[in-house]
Amino acid sequence: MSKYKWWVAAVVTLAAFTAQAGDIRYGYNAKGEYVPVEIDGQQVDYGYNARGEYVPVKIGNQQIDYGFNAKGDYVPTKVGNNNIDYGYNAKGNFVPTKVGNNNIDYGYNAQGNFVPTKVGNHRVDYGFNSKGRFVPVGIGN
Repeated sequence: MSKYKWWVAAVVTLAAFTAQAGDIRYGYNAKGEYVPVEIDGQQVDYGYNARGEYVPVKIGNQQIDYGFNAKGDYVPTKVGNNNIDYGYNAKGNFVPTKVGNNNIDYGYNAQGNFVPTKVGNHRVDYGFNSKGRFVPVGIGN
């Protein structure tokens, strides 16, 4: 899976947790990519966006909308009724900064990567998936 698509999956994963906590289950999508396939018991559906990119398009009954952010990048802009806002983090990277009414906080994970560490009041938990990749595995309290 390309770095861009992993980033899209991560944004969508964070957006799905704006109101709850839960686990992220990884598996294979129809193209054979190892990605999040279930978030807190809700299936993640993959398909093509308007630009022909194979990306997450739905989580449970929440549609994922794609569009352009302020820098002109084509990214997820909404999950269900939650808008995804973009801005700069402390390292100067242009990243998602808010989902719905929940701020996304960035910091270092146990591997020393600068990543989302909190969404609203929920901590982002990282761990190893069955492929040995250090990825988000859940959103805690």
